[in-house]
Amino acid sequence: MAGLVSLRPQSRQVGEPVRRPPSPGHASAPGESPSPSPSPSRAPIAVRYTFDGGLGSLHPRQAAGGELAMVPHDGGLAVRFPPRCAHYGAPSCPRAILQSGPVGFLNPGRGAFTYGASVLVGPDETSKGANVVQKGFSVGDSQFKLQVDGEAGRPSCVIVGTGSDTIFVALASRSVADGRWHRIACARGNALLTVAMDGVEVGRTAIPSSLSIANDDPLCIGGKGTSANNDQFVGVIDDVYVTRFA
Repeated sequence: MAGLVSLRPQSRQVGEPVRRPPSPGHASAPGESPSPSPSPSRAPIAVRYTFDGGLGSLHPRQAAGGELAMVPHDGGLAVRFPPRCAHYGAPSCPRAILQSGPVGFLNPGRGAFTYGASVLVGPDETSKGANVVQKGFSVGDSQFKLQVDGEAGRPSCVIVGTGSDTIFVALASRSVADGRWHRIACARGNALLTVAMDGVEVGRTAIPSSLSIANDDPLCIGGKGTSANNDQFVGVIDDVYVTRFA
């Protein structure tokens, strides 16, 4: 396939935790909605995967012939995930994700945090479940997740608190499944969960200020695992980030 390059990790490591100085008035990642607006008293802790230097600390996990490929994007590289399967969720469907090592430092607890990614999804690449980035699970755990679910391809930000079965979803009013790149940003702060597309807020939901997210799970990109019905993402992902405000 034209434009593909090796998935072998390069020497430059991306995705390691760093402390970033807070921006005046609003500490945020590019593309994040201006609301809510956390005001950290200390430098935020952030992780970002640009893929321009390879996979860094991420590990590919594959099943049923699923493959990942690096493709050009905006002068750098992005990751293409397996194509859509006609039998969604079947064991025979190709599956592939990227998974981090231990990232307990990304647990936001009750604090404000943001996370997101850039995605390229075609009109024929939607499905009933497509995870972009996820840490934790909704059952018996806590979780934050960005997904592009449903035939319409509308992204949503999802969080579940520790010890709770309530799933909070901020669903975007617009689709990303148009064959163009879009930046999706999730933000939790001021008892709100918001979703933004290309810098514009397109959905929000109220959440309890006491909701806490803390788990021992890795960060997963492109799906929740490699078992059947893994909510496999179809399309291309770039510039994945998580920032929590310590």
